[in-house]
Amino acid sequence: MTTRATILSRAFGRLSMGDYEFDVTPDERAVARGVLDGMLAEWAATGTDLGHTPSDGDNDAEDMTTPAWSDQGVIANLALRMASDFGKTPGSGLIKDAKRGYDLAVTKTLFIPTAQRAQSVAHGGGERYYRRFYF
Repeated sequence: MTTRATILSRAFGRLSMGDYEFDVTPDERAVARGVLDGMLAEWAATGTDLGHTPSDGDNDAEDMTTPAWSDQGVIANLALRMASDFGKTPGSGLIKDAKRGYDLAVTKTLFIPTAQRAQSVAHGGGERYYRRFYF
């Protein structure tokens, strides 16, 4: 499982803030944690629920409850959302990765409700029912 600290560190790395020349302060990590929780809550509210459990305080060592296939998309989208907070300009590669990651999350969590036709509804026009599905 991926930890929250790994997600945050890699998102800072995507913004060129995670190298040896720049140490991320606890306040910046708290901002990133809030952005991560808010972003995944927003996704869940719009139907893209990855099963994220919000953080409880500053414990970054806990495992993320999101699926492993969503890590790259979450990291790219988190970095994209944090870019303006830290005065960074996201590159085109980051924007493309964020779009691709979000599209994958939407596709994998898409639920199409199914409904069956009531038996009391006529097929209409004297047409046989099976002709609608077999050409």
